[in-house]
Amino acid sequence: LTFIEAPKILLKKWFIIKTINHRSGLIMKRKEKINKAITKTLPNSAQKYRFSNFIFFKMALLFHNIIDLFFPEKCPGCNRYAEQKRYCFCNDCSIQIIPAQPIKEKIFSLAIYEGPVKIAIHALKYEKRRWVAKSFAEWMSDFLHQYPEIEFDIIIPVPLHPVREFLRTFNQSWLIACELGKIQKKPALYDVVIKQKNNRSQTGLNDIERRKNVINAYRVKKPYLIKNKTVLLIDDVYTTGSTVEEVQKVLYQAGAKKTIVLTVARV
Repeated sequence: LTFIEAPKILLKKWFIIKTINHRSGLIMKRKEKINKAITKTLPNSAQKYRFSNFIFFKMALLFHNIIDLFFPEKCPGCNRYAEQKRYCFCNDCSIQIIPAQPIKEKIFSLAIYEGPVKIAIHALKYEKRRWVAKSFAEWMSDFLHQYPEIEFDIIIPVPLHPVREFLRTFNQSWLIACELGKIQKKPALYDVVIKQKNNRSQTGLNDIERRKNVINAYRVKKPYLIKNKTVLLIDDVYTTGSTVEEVQKVLYQAGAKKTIVLTVARV
């Protein structure tokens, strides 16, 4: 290695480690994928340094587990230190949650988008409290157990545009989908569907504006992974349905057999 190559390699390795969520319950990439990514990044002469990455990785997990032990997370619904009784919510918040009834065939939501649920989703998306995604995934898993007729082959999140995901540093729907895949023992696929159009945010738009805003916004990148498969599509909030319907459309065009939508909340 030359003095010029070494800093570049270390910077790339640091970036890979930093992109992994520090909480042990929300590791979005398995060791094999990290190992593969590092192998691609490093030349052969530098691959012997990969082992040190995993030592650092394990030490970081241990450190954050100790922090969580002495400084537990607040309830995301009320931002108080209270014993969490139902998923991530305390008793007071749990009794305020209103279950959502299905409004369309094959479209399901866990709760109405108000009160503690709304605050918790905002905490996940805008306060970067990523651990909430695991609780939402556990909630979704319990919901699916209540409806055994909901059968699927793969799990796909509603994607964000790369620019928006870079600015937020994560896609909240992917965090939930990944954890749900682990619980359900079903493959959760990250970049099968991509968002190719960096359109304006749907927030504040009416129904007609929302539908126009997402036209041709999505594309199936890897159609061979969804062909003749039943897809469980995961998102955080269902508002008018324009986003998930556009994603469903491109999935069917690419050969998906069936799509089922599951969101945390519905407006």
